[in-house]
Amino acid sequence: MQKTKEPLYLPISDEALKWLPQQNEAKGDGLIFPLTHEGTINKILQKWAKDAGVIKHISFHVARHTHATMMLTLGADLYTVSKLLGHKNIATTQIYAKIVDKKKEEAISLIPNLTD
Repeated sequence: MQKTKEPLYLPISDEALKWLPQQNEAKGDGLIFPLTHEGTINKILQKWAKDAGVIKHISFHVARHTHATMMLTLGADLYTVSKLLGHKNIATTQIYAKIVDKKKEEAISLIPNLTD
């Protein structure tokens, strides 16, 4: 994947491997999905959303934001999410992926009760 001028290599989860198109494995070009333009990706995402009955606007950017938010919600640390997104500055990730209230509450609950 190339977000900026530098290529970004990402690991693939076991779940994603289940969806790996067989025809691209034999090419040996390192690409998993033959999608070259963001517009192509957006059209496919919009079709999937429509087929699933999702009324919300879906795009590559929305998918990235959702993925980052899900990783943070499931406990991934901000630094790792930042690197997976290809951000050079962690401040970009802090803006890009909102920290859900549940995680904030969990963080506060780690502070020991000082009055006991």
